[in-house]
Amino acid sequence: METKIGTLIKPIIKKVVLAVANLDCVDVADYKKTDALPGNAIIVHDDRLYTRVITKGSLAFGEAYMDGDWTPATSLMDVLTGAIKAGSLEGKLQAVFKFFQFLSANLGWINPQSIFRSTKVAKMHYDLGNDIYEKMLCSHMQYTCAYWRDVPDALETAQLQKLDLIGRKLKLKPGMRVLELGAGFGGLSYYLCTHFGVKMTCCDLSEEHLVYSKQHFNHENKTLVLMDYRDFLDKLIAEKCEKFDRIVSVGMMEHVGPVNFPNFFRKTKQVIKPEGLFLLHTIGNSVDDRNQDPWFDKYVFPGACIPGPQPFFQPGCIGDGWKLEDWHNFGVDYMRTCLAWREKSFAARGDLPKDKYDDRFWRMWDYYLTGSAAGFAARSIHLWQFVLSPEGLPPSFGDRGGYEREN
Repeated sequence: METKIGTLIKPIIKKVVLAVANLDCVDVADYKKTDALPGNAIIVHDDRLYTRVITKGSLAFGEAYMDGDWTPATSLMDVLTGAIKAGSLEGKLQAVFKFFQFLSANLGWINPQSIFRSTKVAKMHYDLGNDIYEKMLCSHMQYTCAYWRDVPDALETAQLQKLDLIGRKLKLKPGMRVLELGAGFGGLSYYLCTHFGVKMTCCDLSEEHLVYSKQHFNHENKTLVLMDYRDFLDKLIAEKCEKFDRIVSVGMMEHVGPVNFPNFFRKTKQVIKPEGLFLLHTIGNSVDDRNQDPWFDKYVFPGACIPGPQPFFQPGCIGDGWKLEDWHNFGVDYMRTCLAWREKSFAARGDLPKDKYDDRFWRMWDYYLTGSAAGFAARSIHLWQFVLSPEGLPPSFGDRGGYEREN
């Protein structure tokens, strides 16, 4: 669709977009299906894309895909992987906006992961509806990275391997009391109760998660709490509750935020036994960039932050507080997990209500899952599992002393 952008301005914007984001824009009028185009090429169906991207960066680029303003010449995975490797549109076209974000996140002007904002995430994303998650996820409803070791193509097997890996890394024994922060749909706690014989206390902020866990993953040794983790930790500390043998948190740190890390680590340390272990499973960033991509912030996880290594080692966290026993990175497995989720959810598209999940939603879902996979493929983001101890494990721990990783 032609607009008033003009024949002089459009070529300039095309060159800028190619230079800063490695995106080769081809107008649909000039495109033939027989053309052999590179993986970084996109077909532009509406000229408004150019002004949208140059003024609103990556937010506009994602929204333009949702609106059908552009389509990939080869695959969306190729386009987004190349763009991520080239660097963020946001970082290069909107320096002023990024500067304000930096000040807000680092100087405490705004706490992007306040209790109010955390509730917003639960309502917007995790309470979206169980119907789509049941189609997309495995039988244990795992909405976090699977562990694909020696598994060619089976999401179900890979997720069960992840659950078992967590239990083995925590060195669980029957009767142990385990605190789970960020309980999801309840599959992890159910697995640990049934396969390792532990007693779980599970804290989560999503009402849908709580209801689903009670209906599908209930267990006599499992207690569910609907509360923000900060309030729950404060309650445990104030009431001087019996300390836990183990703590596990899978997929929650992205919503805690680096500004809240010191309090998080200090309070969790107060509710675990001195010889305990804490497994922390989180997406991690290659760099300490606390500014989430605006498109993901608006459409997927409001206020989330993928932390770099530095925030984990700030005063009061790991090193200064908790002792690091193990740090495992298997981010490539998250690429495979996201692509498997995409395949399963789109295969079930016809079974889901069209009034709830319209065409624009599916283009958003495609951009979300493929864009996430592209981030892991580009090695821009990672999947980390930390194993921590509050005081450092003694030489008497385990068969030969100290911690030995399970794989």
